[in-house]
Formats: sequence, C-alpha cells, structure tokens
Amino acid sequence: MNLKIYTPVVIALLATLLMGACKKDIGNYSYKEINELSEITNLPSEVTATYGKNLTLTPITKFSKDPNFDESKYTYEWYYIGPNGLGGTKLFNLATTRNLDLKVGLVAGTYPAYYAVIEKQTGIRYRTSFTLKVVNEINEGWILMTDVNNKARVDMLSLNSEGNFNVINDLLATTGSELQLEGKPVMTYTYSTGLLIGPDAINFGVYFSTDKGTTKVDPNTFKWTNTMRLNYEMFGDIPTGFYADVIQQKGSGSAHMIGHGNAYYYERTQNIYFSAPISYIAEEQKGFEVAPFIASDATTFVGNTIFYDKTNKRFVKHSANASTCTTLPEPTADQKKFSFSTGMDLLFMTWAPFNGGEVFSILKDPNTTKKYLARFNSSSNIQTYYDEIIGTDIANAEFFAVSPDLGYIFYNVGSKVYEYDMVYKTSKLMLNLESKKISYFKFHPFKRPSKYLGSNKLMIGTYDPALPSGSDGSLSIYTVPPVNGNLVLDENYSGFGKIKDLTYRER
Repeated sequence: MNLKIYTPVVIALLATLLMGACKKDIGNYSYKEINELSEITNLPSEVTATYGKNLTLTPITKFSKDPNFDESKYTYEWYYIGPNGLGGTKLFNLATTRNLDLKVGLVAGTYPAYYAVIEKQTGIRYRTSFTLKVVNEINEGWILMTDVNNKARVDMLSLNSEGNFNVINDLLATTGSELQLEGKPVMTYTYSTGLLIGPDAINFGVYFSTDKGTTKVDPNTFKWTNTMRLNYEMFGDIPTGFYADVIQQKGSGSAHMIGHGNAYYYERTQNIYFSAPISYIAEEQKGFEVAPFIASDATTFVGNTIFYDKTNKRFVKHSANASTCTTLPEPTADQKKFSFSTGMDLLFMTWAPFNGGEVFSILKDPNTTKKYLARFNSSSNIQTYYDEIIGTDIANAEFFAVSPDLGYIFYNVGSKVYEYDMVYKTSKLMLNLESKKISYFKFHPFKRPSKYLGSNKLMIGTYDPALPSGSDGSLSIYTVPPVNGNLVLDENYSGFGKIKDLTYRER
C-alpha cells in the first residue's frame, strides 16, 4: 500500500534541524513516538464502479498507538482528479466519511483517486492512492427516437460488456434525466460539436427533436437543463415553435441544420453559430425554402454541401464557411445529362461514397407519377447519371435508401422491399414483411467508419400494429450482397417503440 504522511509541522522541523546543524549537540532531547498509520487494507489498488449504481468501500486502518481505532479521533477525505470541462483537470471531493457509500455520478473513464485519514490532534495526514475506473452500462449503442401513442420517447439498444445489445425502454426516465419530451418524434442525432456556448460545458451533442422543439442532453449522463435547448445555440430571430428537422455534421466541430424550411450552418473553430439562414442566394438577393435533405460527406470538412431549393425546384450548394448558398452552373452541352434547375419535386437525396462520392437524388415529375434518378459529383458538379426509374410499383414508393458502396437503390411499397439496379433498370423483390409496417429505412453513416464497419448495412425499422404501442417496434439490420444477391439478416431487435429516427452513440 502506497502511504504518504503529511504534517503541518514538517517545515518547522526542517528549519529547526537546519539551524541546529551548526551547533554543538548537548543531548537535551525529548522524543515522542507519533501515532503512525501502519497499513490500510480492504481497499484495492483498482476499484471498478458502475455509473448510476452505488459504490461502497470499507477500508480497514491500523494505527501504531490506537490498536482499537477510535474513529472519532480522525477526519476522512475521498477525492479524485477529473476534467474541469475546459481542457484541464482539477480535484473533486467525493465524501468526508470513514467509509465511502455513494451513487456514482462520474462519467465513464479512469481516474486517479485518493483516500486520506487525518489525525485531529496533530493534523498529520495519511493518504493512499488507488485507481477508480467508472464504467457505464448505458455508454454506447443505438439511440432510438420512437413513437409511443403519437408521443416521442427515446429508447436505446445499449451495448453491453459482452458485445450484445440490451433494450432500454424510456432512456430518459431510466437514467433519471430531467428532460421530459413533448410532442411527436422528429429526429435524433449525435456529433462532436466542439465546446458549445452556454454554462453546460458540452462538447459532444446528443440531440432529440420533436415537433415542439429540439434540445440536447449531457452526452454521458443524459442529465438536462433548460440551457441545453437548441435555442441557446442560435442567434438572431428564431422562428416561433422552431425545431430541427435535420442536423448533419460536416467534419468535427461543424454542422448544417434544416428547420422550418431554412438551412443553417455552424463552425466552432471560426465561431460561426446557427444564426441567419444560409438558404439565400446573394446574387439574386432572394431566400428560398429548402427540402429536408443534406447531401455531403459528413466525415470531412472538405467538399460542398448540396441542398434542394423547393421554391425554384433546383439544386444549390453551400461551400466552406460561406454565409449564403450559390446556384450550380449548368454543364456544357456534351456533358449535360439534366438541368440543375430540374423543375421537379425532390423526394429523396443523400451523399454516398459510391464511385468516389456522389449525390443521389430521387426526383418526381410534378405533372405525372414518373420518378427519376439524378447523380452528380458535389465537388466538380460532373453529372454521372440521369434516367427514369422503372422499378416495380415505383409510383407508390414510400421510403428510399442508397447502398453506399454498391449504389443500389432500395425502396419500399407497403411491407415489400425492392432493390433497383440502375444499370440494368430492373427491380428485385428483396423482402415481404407481410403484416409489419415500415417506419424507418436507411443506411446509417457512422462518423468513424474505420472503427464502425456497418455503414453499408440496410437498417429497417418496422412495427406490428397488433402489439401494444411502446413494444411494437423492431429493428432489422441486413447485409447487402453484390450482384443483386438476396439480403442477409444480420441482427434483429424488438420490444421498443415505433422507430421514427435513430443514431449511434459512438465511443
């Protein structure tokens, strides 16, 4: 056991010794043995604690002149060193009792910790160190924004220590969060924001959005204060009843947001905050209503972000830290496959790494039921594909998704899921989910694809109308084989609400 002794008379003793070193030793001393702490047992060198659960430590102390240990003669301190929220560290007190008995509220991590015993009569302090390792059973996993009886509820598939996922219904209530969601579910999203303004010292955003507003919570404890509302991250005139439809990062510490038909931009390093909408063409001196899609490579700051101007039915782009958007120049006649001013309604748009990185968009002729696939490179504006989609029952398609590595278009009509091959212009029935209904249909783009390898898996959220609301939801994750191979079911989970949106809390 690593014991250290601290006493307020040490300096005085040293000074006395130094002063007396040059004098003749006359042998006139009076020695008194101190009450020395000989050992501390029952306190491991490494202590593992679980966030949200009680931790009890009962160290046994032995003193040389207090064999029966009268605990009233001593005071006690438990403390640890942790982050101060500003990039540094500081000392935090845990308790001032002989034994430690508390509910652990520390963020998951490893901390240098200490136990000190101070003798009241002499002020001598004895201290021993140990490592405090805090684990969080709700630390990583799929965060689900679900619908329960037409109201928003956050559920979770929490990754456990065995590598499996546990279903947690009503995550906010389970963690004792102060946040009570109101309204219908809209979306959830997580990203590295950098240190946000406000008193909460948050640098990683875990966002929940309903049709009544958008807020974030503490990313580790899910605690909440009123200043975590999205309004506190915005400047200028905020529309009444504002909430975010979409938030998508653009590299670390940067993001785009769409809400109430406007697009916004945030960049932490340059202190650019969500303020005046960027859905504005300076050259025309006109704003526009933006469709609820953001097409860009979210893993990097490099490259343009593509929006769709619903007012003028055209593609526009936002570049770097610009305060407005710009139109896309039309290609030369020999390279032109379609006009960027399409005159069509946008049904779906995303960016996919397929073919070096392209924007995929599904457009609908406003005068017919015909749908078209348009693809182009968001950096060079080079158009790579444009043609009518002639898949089975495509006129009634509800959800769309794009395989990020194979470029297949997936869509559903009711409980049936189809894969469309744009090269051969053929569709293939992949799934018939029969009585189940589809509520979520996407490929999830992980923020760190080098660690999380599932960005190319199709995720389908379904619900069974025959089951009670709140436990009617399911999530199935499929591998998409090449050469139009049948979907392979990898994982399936159930027992939560109807999924409206989801995100993965990475670590």
